[in-house]
Amino acid sequence: AVWTDTETDQLLIYLFNNRDKVGDTSNFKDMTYNGAAEAIAVYLQHGPQKTGAMCKTKWGSLKQTYNAIQKYCQLSGVHWDNVTGANIQGEAATSVWNEYISKKVCYVLY
Repeated sequence: AVWTDTETDQLLIYLFNNRDKVGDTSNFKDMTYNGAAEAIAVYLQHGPQKTGAMCKTKWGSLKQTYNAIQKYCQLSGVHWDNVTGANIQGEAATSVWNEYISKKVCYVLY
């Protein structure tokens, strides 16, 4: 599914506001994702309306990206900020980045 920034922002706001509904597995229940889909429906600009399953998948993807960034930030001598990302410049930084992503083929950082 194609997600706009507004839809993603509203999904995060909804889940944050419903964080007390996290289940025993440290994840939201399907009912919460279904509620999120209803809440973000008004922000749909194109494509099909998001479903609870789509919201669950998007949340998983966002968590995976966040965790990859956090792990990257723990490496020595690296940089990350929310404006420029890793801002990789120079051979040394490129080498560290390439080594990191070679081990994280399932992560898509953008």
